[in-house]
Amino acid sequence: MNTNTPGATQSAIDMLKRGRTADEIIRELKFPAVGAYLFEFICKRDVSILAVAEQAELNRTSLYRILEGQLNPARDALLRLSRVLDMSLDQTQTLLKYGNAAALSGVRARDIKIMDGILKGRPLGDINEALTASGFSDLSNKRRNKKED
Repeated sequence: MNTNTPGATQSAIDMLKRGRTADEIIRELKFPAVGAYLFEFICKRDVSILAVAEQAELNRTSLYRILEGQLNPARDALLRLSRVLDMSLDQTQTLLKYGNAAALSGVRARDIKIMDGILKGRPLGDINEALTASGFSDLSNKRRNKKED
């Protein structure tokens, strides 16, 4: 079953209705690992892993662990990586999905600010400035502003 198609959920539901067990379906799934997806973009950009880690404000060891599938990064870390690797909004949403993180949503004001920055091709620093100017925590800050809840 191809999990990259919009019909993947419906396919799984159909298989369950036809009597397939959940374990059988799960064994068939081919989810790309978040690390493999990131590595693809690192190779496209022809940039070192160390440079990506520094620009995304991650330590080198953490990025290596993410790439090797040993660490599942936080949502904001994925968003920082997406900007450093100049991913489109669709690619960023895919990265969040592969990283088991919530997709950017039009019902969260902070997410709208982030989507605006991505669509306009703004670098990480500019997005962080726009977030803090609006009273939100930036993508590097672990604290959340009450306005975001």
